[in-house]
Amino acid sequence: MKTMKIYISGKISGLPISEVIAKFREAELKIRKFGQMPVSPLNNGLPIEAEWADQMGKDIALLLKSDAIYMLPDWQHSEGATIEYVIARHRGMRIFLAETFETNTNTTNETEA
Repeated sequence: MKTMKIYISGKISGLPISEVIAKFREAELKIRKFGQMPVSPLNNGLPIEAEWADQMGKDIALLLKSDAIYMLPDWQHSEGATIEYVIARHRGMRIFLAETFETNTNTTNETEA
């Protein structure tokens, strides 16, 4: 299986930055554990204080260059993550849910919400 670039999607706005960093770093480690390359929106080149629309523009560009998306458990409580999910689904990308990632990373089955 070729190494996939997997974009991480989840709630960021309205949460303490330390909590956001911790959960995205944990997701990066989990994705690397399975031999895949994590793509984090926290590394989009903008400062965390940048406008939401600017952040989303950069994040969507990262998503579109990825092979799959990894949805954190809180993604449905985020407008941005919901937009990312819709884009990934529309483009036919593999969609991994954090809750089932370990059981599905070594299969060829589609994992969707």
